[in-house]
Amino acid sequence: MDIPKNNMDNEYIFKDTAQRQLKLTFLPPLCEKYEKAPVYFLIPGGGWHMEVRADMIDFSRESVEEMRKDGFAVVATDYRVCGEGVVMQEIIEDCFDAVKYITHYAETLKVDSSKIITSGHSAGGHLALMLAYAPKDMFKSDYEFDDDFEICGCVAFSPPAVLYGPGVHSLGDINEVFVGCFTEEELERTSPITYVNANCPPTFLATGTSDYIVYSLSSEKIYDKLIEAGVQAKFVLSVGGGHMYEQINKSVIPDLSREDIQYKAVEFMKDNF
Repeated sequence: MDIPKNNMDNEYIFKDTAQRQLKLTFLPPLCEKYEKAPVYFLIPGGGWHMEVRADMIDFSRESVEEMRKDGFAVVATDYRVCGEGVVMQEIIEDCFDAVKYITHYAETLKVDSSKIITSGHSAGGHLALMLAYAPKDMFKSDYEFDDDFEICGCVAFSPPAVLYGPGVHSLGDINEVFVGCFTEEELERTSPITYVNANCPPTFLATGTSDYIVYSLSSEKIYDKLIEAGVQAKFVLSVGGGHMYEQINKSVIPDLSREDIQYKAVEFMKDNF
């Protein structure tokens, strides 16, 4: 099946919306280890009010390079944001639809839609977890493609895994971010922790102890629930690290840098897939 051509060799328009065309970047594997390449699927962060897929590729540059060397294709996706008049339901739908696009053209792209690892930082980490855990039919749009796929792993960097309750983030009133559309019930429905069960795929979580945007407690809570459910999971703390594992306190050098975290994520993925 031919895939529609776009202006850039590695860029594809996967969805036309009232707000704008949504695009994704496709980076092929650097070796032919597999007949069909597994997919490392990246979702950028930005507090659900901005997203730049190139920034996520840069943030993940070590894991992107290592996974491509190991025969994985890499995809980074757009999604609409709250300033464009959408709600969280639609943001999550956009991410699901990007996966469906890749799946629909899997034969042409030579990828394996049954072996997809989602990954994201911050709000992107939240969305990566939602794709990995939430029932597909709960966030189903009227998208033109509805091909089936399987998420077989998740790598979430500094994710808001719990949107409700005290001590999990300092993102302000999410109800204000999304123009009054959030109730407590909606916050729970769009929180990854709600969907943790024994069938969740292997999950890597990483956060900094000095992250004052998304607190480490958010990852701790979902990690504990994953372990209780019997899911293969790893939780890495950058002691002294900030939201991007950077140095926050001049007197405390983080024990794990962003680069260190990326290589630990690669190690986890290679051990589990």
